[in-house]
Amino acid sequence: MSVASLIWQQAEQGSFAGVDGVPIHYAVLRHPQERGAIALCTGRVETYLKYHELVDDLYGMGFTLYLWDHRGQGLSGRMLANPQVGHVARFDDYVADMHELYQTLIAPAGHRHLALLGHSMGGAIATTYLQRYPDHFQAAVLSAPMYGILLPAPKALLQPLVALMATFAPGRYVPGGNDYDPVRFEENELTGDARRYAEFRALYEAWPGVKLGDPSLGWLAQALKQIDKLTRMTVSVPILVLQAGDDNIVDNEAQQAFCERQPHHQLLTYQGARHEILIEQDPIRSAAINAAEQWWVRHGAAASSTVSAASPVAAER
Repeated sequence: MSVASLIWQQAEQGSFAGVDGVPIHYAVLRHPQERGAIALCTGRVETYLKYHELVDDLYGMGFTLYLWDHRGQGLSGRMLANPQVGHVARFDDYVADMHELYQTLIAPAGHRHLALLGHSMGGAIATTYLQRYPDHFQAAVLSAPMYGILLPAPKALLQPLVALMATFAPGRYVPGGNDYDPVRFEENELTGDARRYAEFRALYEAWPGVKLGDPSLGWLAQALKQIDKLTRMTVSVPILVLQAGDDNIVDNEAQQAFCERQPHHQLLTYQGARHEILIEQDPIRSAAINAAEQWWVRHGAAASSTVSAASPVAAER
């Protein structure tokens, strides 16, 4: 079944008013014989359209899918004169928008099994959501969650400066930031799969309205504040962290520290994977999807099915 038939023919699409009236665009794919439902919390810069291959896979496995674009990116409303600046006024706004989606769309459906899947910034949003609303999802899988950011200088030195600059110009790009400017595959830090990288970039050319550049000072200030909160956060909902061994964007040590201090969590490292495990080369990507499915089944977030074992490219920690 093609992505066109899934998203544009079968999906329920629409938008709702998020915090401060910002329109949040969503799509719902309801499986007629679902074994569970999954909410997909995407990363910075992303649109759920980028996950068409994953949506095909998960729908084919029997899952209902809830997809949405965060404020300030994708198909959702932008908040600055330059729509390419990745901006948020408050990190909590992402969480509040997600809660509105849950209350409006997910809760009324009465799913017996409900899972959460997040990537990068979406992993930080998802973790915060689970801490705040521990009864909403039975288990979560987070790909390269943003529990820390690899910065050009020590965080202790950079964070006060960023906070000060954001006070005066929150909507300005971070130093050196610019509009959407794709790099060649050979220079990219996202995936080692040339075909998937080309498809991702082609999608953004076909849908120029979803293009997004670098983050604003305000976004970075808010992200660093949230990372501080995450270092002190305890989450009772079981979380499986999928770690990219060759990640140059988020801090793997922060992921390890988060999981080590919480007994319900587990970390799998995929050696050779770059930041975007879910659009990586087939052996890595397939192993990650299998591991996610097993985690959801084990913790009651999905009904049982025939689940193949995860590939040995993942190393448990």
